[in-house]
Amino acid sequence: MYLSGLTIRNVRNITNSSITADKGINVLIGENAAGKTTFLESIDILSRGRSFRTNRMADLVLKGSDGLYVGGIVGEEKTKLEVKKGSSGTKIFLNGNEAKKQSEITEKIAVQCIHPTSHLIIDGPPSERRSFIDWGLFHVKPPYKASWTAYSKALKQRNEALKRAPSDADAWEEKLLVEGNAIDEMRKEYVKKVRDHFELIRPQILPEISLSMEYRQGWPEEMSLSDAIISSKKTDQERGSTQYGPHHADLALRIKGEDAQRIISRGQQKILASIMLIAQAKDFYDKRQDPSIILVDELSAELTLEMQEKVLERLFETGSQIFISALNDSILADVLSETGAKMFHVEHGEIAE
Repeated sequence: MYLSGLTIRNVRNITNSSITADKGINVLIGENAAGKTTFLESIDILSRGRSFRTNRMADLVLKGSDGLYVGGIVGEEKTKLEVKKGSSGTKIFLNGNEAKKQSEITEKIAVQCIHPTSHLIIDGPPSERRSFIDWGLFHVKPPYKASWTAYSKALKQRNEALKRAPSDADAWEEKLLVEGNAIDEMRKEYVKKVRDHFELIRPQILPEISLSMEYRQGWPEEMSLSDAIISSKKTDQERGSTQYGPHHADLALRIKGEDAQRIISRGQQKILASIMLIAQAKDFYDKRQDPSIILVDELSAELTLEMQEKVLERLFETGSQIFISALNDSILADVLSETGAKMFHVEHGEIAE
C-alpha cells in the first residue's frame, strides 16, 4: 500500500499542485506556513475524510474558492481515490464511482500520523486510545468493522429505549453482548501484539522510561459483560445511557504504577506516542505484508535532534511510505537529505521537486 500520485486543489493555501511520490521516504522542505502541513493534511483527508488538525472540512477550503479536491493513486493496482468538498457537501469516489461510505476509501489507504498533538494518545481522554486501537483493528482484522458497526447500532437503540421506553431496552441486549464480547476479544489480542512490538522498540529510543500498557475492557474486570449490564440496569435507566461496555474501554499507560501523563514531560509523551505508532505500523506489516503510510509533521517540536534521529531510524525500519515535513536550512532537513529520500520544496502553496 503506497501513494504514487497526489493532486491537491484549494486546500488551505494550496491552489493546485500535483506530485509523484516515492515508495519510501518523501521530505517536504519549506518555511513556516509554506504549505507543508497542508500537504500532509491532504493525504489524511484522502484516507479518513478529515484532517489530523480539524474535523471540519469547511475549515480546509481555500478562502474564496467554491470547494476543495484531493485525488490520489494508490498501490500496484493504481486505484484512484478522490474527495470533493463543495457547497452541496462532501463526496468520495473510488475509481470514478461515488462511494457510499468513507470506510470504502479508508480501507484502501491506511494512514498514520505523528504530529504536534500526538501526545494526546498518552494524556488525552480514553477516546484517543480507543481510536488508536480501533484504527489498527479496522485495517488488520476484517471482522472487526462488522462487529463494531453492529455493536454501535445496538448501543444507540438501547440508549434511545432507555430514554423513552426502558422496557424496550432488553430487546437490544443480546446483540450488545454478542458483539461487545467479540470486540473485547479482538481488542485484547491486538493490544498484546502491539505491546510486544512496543517493548522491543522502546529501549532503542527511550530506555530510561519503562511504560506498561494494559487494556481496560470498559466494565469491572471480575464481571462478565452480561453480569455488568444486568447489575447496571437501574442506573442505566436513570441516566438514559449504557454504563458498561467496550465503548468505555481504555488503554491504561503507567510508569512504575503511576499514570504516565502525570509524571513525564510533553516531549516524553510525544516520544512514547511515536513509539506506539511505530509498533502499530510493525503489526500492520506483519498482518498485511504491506506497509502503511506514515505522516510526520513538526517532529522537531519538543524533541532534540538526537531524539528525532532515533525516532526516524525506527520509523524507516517499518518499511512504511513516509511523508515528513522539515524547515528550510534545519539540521533535520540536512539529515533527511542524506537518506536518499525524495525531496519536495514547498513555497507559498506551490510544491516542486
